Amino acid sequence: MDRRRKARLEVDCHGEGDSEEFISTVPSGENTPEEILLRKAEADAVRIILNAMPRPFREILVLREIEELSYHQISAVTALPIGTVMSRLSRARTAFGIAWRRETDNGG
Repeated sequence: MDRRRKARLEVDCHGEGDSEEFISTVPSGENTPEEILLRKAEADAVRIILNAMPRPFREILVLREIEELSYHQISAVTALPIGTVMSRLSRARTAFGIAWRRETDNGG
């Protein structure tokens, strides 16, 4: 039996206003207390893993995955050759993945 709540949404298609603004105010079905708690636990796990990583790996992951800089931008910011950026990012992603599996397999 599906116990998820069903929502009924009525929309005035002829009304005034910005449709994107309206859509952004529609509540998401993922904002249940369980989903909020899960997202917080995942964010905490990411923070723990990043803080435990060696600084060069942490720096490169943050610049690429959080700040969304290109390899060339990271190279300029860190004063590293592009090949080193790519290699370090690959090793950092691998290390993060191993730590993530270990963290999540142990229940956080």
